[in-house]
Amino acid sequence: MMRAATHLGTVCALAFLVSSASAQQAMLSPPDNHYFVSKGSWGQDHPDQWALQRIGFDASPQSAWRLVKANAQPVIVAVIDTGLDWAHRNISVDNLWHNTGEIDGNRSDDDKNGFVDDIIGWNFPERTNKPWDFDGHGTMTAGIIASSWKDKDGIAGVNPFTKLMILKAVNNFGHTRLFTIAQAIKYAADNGARVINLSVGGEGKNAIIQAAIDYAYARNAVIVAAAGNEDKDVSKSGLAGSDKILTVGATGLDDQKAVFSNWGNISVVAPGVDVLSLRAMRTDLILSVEGAKYTASAAFVGDDKRYYRASGTSFAAPLVSGLASLMIANDPSLTNEQVIAIIKSTARDVGTPGVDQFTGYGIVDARAALSAPKDYFLYAGIKRVEVVQKGGAQAVRVFGSADANALKAARVEIGAGENPTSWKAVGTPKKTAGPEGVLAEIPATNFAGSPVWQIRVVATHNSGATREARFRLKLG
Repeated sequence: MMRAATHLGTVCALAFLVSSASAQQAMLSPPDNHYFVSKGSWGQDHPDQWALQRIGFDASPQSAWRLVKANAQPVIVAVIDTGLDWAHRNISVDNLWHNTGEIDGNRSDDDKNGFVDDIIGWNFPERTNKPWDFDGHGTMTAGIIASSWKDKDGIAGVNPFTKLMILKAVNNFGHTRLFTIAQAIKYAADNGARVINLSVGGEGKNAIIQAAIDYAYARNAVIVAAAGNEDKDVSKSGLAGSDKILTVGATGLDDQKAVFSNWGNISVVAPGVDVLSLRAMRTDLILSVEGAKYTASAAFVGDDKRYYRASGTSFAAPLVSGLASLMIANDPSLTNEQVIAIIKSTARDVGTPGVDQFTGYGIVDARAALSAPKDYFLYAGIKRVEVVQKGGAQAVRVFGSADANALKAARVEIGAGENPTSWKAVGTPKKTAGPEGVLAEIPATNFAGSPVWQIRVVATHNSGATREARFRLKLG
């Protein structure tokens, strides 16, 4: 059994240059929607839509939106969730996917895809063409991605060029099954979704869900999944953690891992605390969270009470989905592999230096991602460390990879203690083809004087960007 990823505290579980050619085109100007420019609407000190602004979608001259072509192409984003309140004034019909192969209302499967009158998506639990949201979770998620900029009294979505494909796979009580999720993933891939947002979670993995992920990935879909909100290893999830998925954790206002955010094989993180989005009609999402200390309607925002604030990785993931869709809108020739590599490689390192189990590659950086060359990637990783015998003496063999599309240099260093203040170079590896390459063999005599050491590999791109990974070595 699975459910929409919700958690609470009020937490719901569920240095590049723009090319001269691009610079000459008309670029997108930031929106001026009320909640995008306002602050303190529920008594808080931070901007109402701080989450967008923290990853680079702000109103400054350097806004990431100014890197998006004003005539960027529409991108289909499948939101696999609890459905959508499409009557919300902040949702425009222009931002809904329309299945042109169907004739609305004739009760016939015109496009022969197995779904009758699936005009904007499908309701899998009830097997109907009306994926209405009676829970509120899906409307919040979709609103973060694609709220219309035309409603000046509302919020701004990340991507105004989105075509939302609404796939209700979670029932009105917040529950679903892996098989249902797999069906929705396949539907999205078969019907042209370039990005699939999965703000759902649950226990266990199975072959069905992995087959669906493989199927969508093979059809060039970027799959973005919320890490979950139980502060546990993401490997226990049925969805997140796969190498073919961008697994997104949540950060707070301090740019550190949110206390509830799952950890482990995290790709990147994004703001997931006190996130503002849309409230579906007649819903109060947090009331459905078991054990939540919450007063009814406390999360409503606005005189009309049509906006809602909540926390969770469910609301960090759509920020990344929105960014991925903007990248594809700018350049439809981008592959899913390229989008994933760019988002990871350009993320802003936070928390423990280097790629780590709590924040992955770091907080997504929309400006860097949208300005990166399409083949850009920069990777440094340590897969494992072994003690070996070499020439009659012990050595520490480091396995991993240091690679980039334009690698300038790579080095392996060691430092004494938990947080070294100085580093000693012990190797200059060539780029390695995979995560199992030998980066260095370090004579054991280098590790004298401290019971704990840090081993790090640093990769430097021709652009000057660097990426590092660390391994803690305890002796004795």
